[in-house]
Amino acid sequence: MKRSTATLVWIDAKQANVCRWDDQVVCFETFTSTVPAHRRSTGHVRHAPEVRHGGGGSPQDAGEPRRREHLRGFLADVARRVAPDDRLEVIGPGSIHERLVALVTADDCDRGRVRHIRSARAAPLTRGQMRARLQKLAGVTVRRTGLGTG
Repeated sequence: MKRSTATLVWIDAKQANVCRWDDQVVCFETFTSTVPAHRRSTGHVRHAPEVRHGGGGSPQDAGEPRRREHLRGFLADVARRVAPDDRLEVIGPGSIHERLVALVTADDCDRGRVRHIRSARAAPLTRGQMRARLQKLAGVTVRRTGLGTG
């Protein structure tokens, strides 16, 4: 009988929560990123009309190349935690989860693997909510216990 395995990843630029279902066992891992925050605007900047602007030098980038480099490394670390044969769902509040899906999809394509990866926007989830969503992804029916259940 084939084992049931699935992975649920909730990710944003600050951290990733990886939840894996492996044949009735649930494992949680949390990874904190070193991705620097976006730089804040400095507000309105006045330019002297007598000074000629433009030309020469590289455009200012507000530190974004450094941030993108850290982000690529963080996404690669998280992607390495996803087993190649797991059903996978990647969720998160911004666009970071979409970048992780693209990275895993590209890796699957390079290695000749085919799998459907679910992706959706989602606010942070509790461990219980992640477990329930993961069990649904794994196709496991969970018998509810507690008050009001027969």
